[in-house]
Amino acid sequence: MTHARPDPDAILARMRMDEERPAHGLLKVFFGATAGVGKTYAMLEAARERKREGLDVVVGYVETHGRKETEALIEGLEVLPRRTLEYRGVRLPEFDLDAALARHPRVLLVDELAHTNAPGSRHAKRWQDVEELLDAGIDVHTTVNVQHIESVNDLVARITGVQVRETVPDSLLERADELELVDLPPEQLLKRLAEGKVYIEEQARRATEHFFSKANLTALRQLALRTVADRVDSQMRIYRRAGAVRETWPVAERILVGIGPAPSSQRLVRATKRMAERLGAEWIAVFVETPAYSGWSDTDRARVWETLRLAEELGARTATLSGGDAAEEMLSYARAQNVSKLVVGKPTHPRWRDRLFGSMVDEMARRSGDIDLYVIAGEDTGDERRPAPPPAPPNWAGYLWAAAAIAGCTLLGALLSRTFDRTNVAMVYLLAVVLVALRYGRGPSILAALASVLAFDFIFVTPYYSFAVSDTQYLITFAVMLTVATVIGTLTVRMKSQTLASRQREHRTAALYEIGRELVGSTDSDDALAAGVRHVQEVFDSRAFVLLPDGAGSLRPWSGTEGAVLDAPEETGVAEWVFANGRAAGAGTRTLPGAGALYLPLAAGGRTLGVMGVRSSEPGRLRDPERLHLLETFAGQIAVALERDRLAQERARIGQIEEMERLKGEFVAVASRELRAPLARLAGTLNRIRDVVAQASPGAAASIDAVTREAERLRVLARDLLDLSRLESGRMRIRLLELDLASVVRASVAEVQPEAERRGVGIMVEIADSLPPVHGDRVQIRRVLGGLLLNALRYSPRGGEVLVAADDVGDFVQLSVADTGAGIPVGDQARIFDKFVQVRRGGTGGGTGLGLAIAREVLHAHGGEIWVDSGPGPATVFSFTLPVAGAQSH
Repeated sequence: MTHARPDPDAILARMRMDEERPAHGLLKVFFGATAGVGKTYAMLEAARERKREGLDVVVGYVETHGRKETEALIEGLEVLPRRTLEYRGVRLPEFDLDAALARHPRVLLVDELAHTNAPGSRHAKRWQDVEELLDAGIDVHTTVNVQHIESVNDLVARITGVQVRETVPDSLLERADELELVDLPPEQLLKRLAEGKVYIEEQARRATEHFFSKANLTALRQLALRTVADRVDSQMRIYRRAGAVRETWPVAERILVGIGPAPSSQRLVRATKRMAERLGAEWIAVFVETPAYSGWSDTDRARVWETLRLAEELGARTATLSGGDAAEEMLSYARAQNVSKLVVGKPTHPRWRDRLFGSMVDEMARRSGDIDLYVIAGEDTGDERRPAPPPAPPNWAGYLWAAAAIAGCTLLGALLSRTFDRTNVAMVYLLAVVLVALRYGRGPSILAALASVLAFDFIFVTPYYSFAVSDTQYLITFAVMLTVATVIGTLTVRMKSQTLASRQREHRTAALYEIGRELVGSTDSDDALAAGVRHVQEVFDSRAFVLLPDGAGSLRPWSGTEGAVLDAPEETGVAEWVFANGRAAGAGTRTLPGAGALYLPLAAGGRTLGVMGVRSSEPGRLRDPERLHLLETFAGQIAVALERDRLAQERARIGQIEEMERLKGEFVAVASRELRAPLARLAGTLNRIRDVVAQASPGAAASIDAVTREAERLRVLARDLLDLSRLESGRMRIRLLELDLASVVRASVAEVQPEAERRGVGIMVEIADSLPPVHGDRVQIRRVLGGLLLNALRYSPRGGEVLVAADDVGDFVQLSVADTGAGIPVGDQARIFDKFVQVRRGGTGGGTGLGLAIAREVLHAHGGEIWVDSGPGPATVFSFTLPVAGAQSH
């Protein structure tokens, strides 16, 4: 194995993941091939183990299916009561999400991840409940079978003949911190089924005859093993990149899948997801908006955008292209993105269409060059077997106007034929065809073309008022006239469609440009919100309002839209949920769809800054995927403007703080320097006075001693303030030399030994053999260690002992000072290294509160750290690290 320079992007990604973990709960998934393998049993066993470790474990929802051994494992665990919902006269027990959030345990068990919640629940699916729990910081243990994973859903249907409707997005499985495979050979599973340990007798018999056949179980087991293996392989690649292990492939794979209005596009997306997982490749889903798009039905348009959303949920990058040639646009984009594999669907139309109009697949195969082309078919899913929506009713008015136009042209031609040649009459008919095509579309234009030829033959060609033709040359004239009229009509319709599509793209682009221009020019958040709300209301013909968090984190209406805010309590609840979870909800979405408005998070910079609500007079318009996508883009741009203003305010605040710190540091440095000399002279004078009056007045000498001690304390405080100011400003020079830490420890111990003897406290030194030299400033390290030793002696009882230990810990040497005095309260440990913080231990205090703050700054300047370990009982250990000489400090 060869190693190279670590990948900075991989390291940063790992660091971001580690930083995000404390803010989110951990997800553990018990994964199996099918029901009955023991996922719930394994989850409960793991939960009992966690409880024995002292963790707060609660059962949120577990389905035992009447299995006594499973029920026995629940005993001793806290179980949340279930929420009962009534649906069509039936009371349905469901998982109580709000109760779980209020209880907020460390670990929560939620069985059956793919379960569909009863109507009236906050979320349509239980996996959405789990996402909200994780975002709230709760660790979740859950179970799921392979047939419920979105990307393999159609494969399971092909294997078993059963279309599973309850699915879980792959992104949630990829989010899992731990994926535990619960595996059972098919023979043992069938035995459990026969013994009634999975289903009751009648259900077990039907299951064995259908889904639970040995062939199906073997295939599902292989699929589950492959899914887990792919996940482990993905994790392995992450660690290989972070560890700078060279890749075995010279170029990374990148896959592009083209989607369209066909129901099979969703199957293509899932197949591409599986291919990308196995190859470890990035994948892109692309839709090409051709002129024909304007003539598509609402169903076809909605299906395209739903497929794009499915691809995003499965982890794809999506793009929408525009052009007249879908194959050319897709290939150009693929080359620009360095795509290695292209996935398209197998044509389902008749072959004569390919021969007449050309085949897009054939064109892509010829022009793809070094890009591999995959044409995917497969079994139809249930959605694809649904009957096609009824065609739109014919435009009878257009056909009537086409007939009227030809009749009018015939009358005009009759007048012109007395003066002009018949060729000019034919031109009049062609003009009518163009006008009909431009106004009423393809069908009426074709009727106009046919009617114009027939009218020209009937009225203007001998024998008149008959469709018979005496001169055969007119047959060619009629054929050319019909062809030209049809082509001109078709081109006119296409030009109109292209114009309409261009106008729509121009409208979207102009709207985005206008809101972007105003947001960039905004001076503060109020200007940005005013511009954003105004554009949303104008473009979407709706009421818009914004809710922003106050100092306590509660949402309040922004002053510019107070009058438009909905007052219903349930609407406020929807907005608060969107703010807490960072996802859209309300009208037009699958989360809380009964709300009166659509609520979008204003999210940027990894945080949700507020919520925008949109209420349309026509709620159905918010369900249009194109409009919803544009609205989300508007919300994103508004959020970016808010984040920019927040960062500007933060920079200004930091600048003010830095200026205040600089002025404070300068004042402290000047004051300390000015105080040191007078205090030193005062101490000297007091000592001389004491020598004079000591014999004459012992009481006066004692008073002078007290004053001298206070003067010395002030001198030390001035020195510490000056040193801390220099350390914080970087003006103190640290002389990093190679040091023998053992000699430094011995010298420091010898220096405090008299104080130890005076207090009756012993000092024990334990230094590891072959302790490596460290990089450090001898004077400053002795100062840190001496301060820790004096603190340990001060708080240790008479007859106690102070331990000094030094150990080699890789690139660092760790030195610890332990005492047997009273411990430090847990609440004080986090602030004990702050300036002027004095913690009383066992009634003992004193000092200036600067020693540990100076020690921390000194050690940070060395590239080391300092911390404290202490419990509620006796004994406290202060430890710090120093980099080993020759090792890179972190």
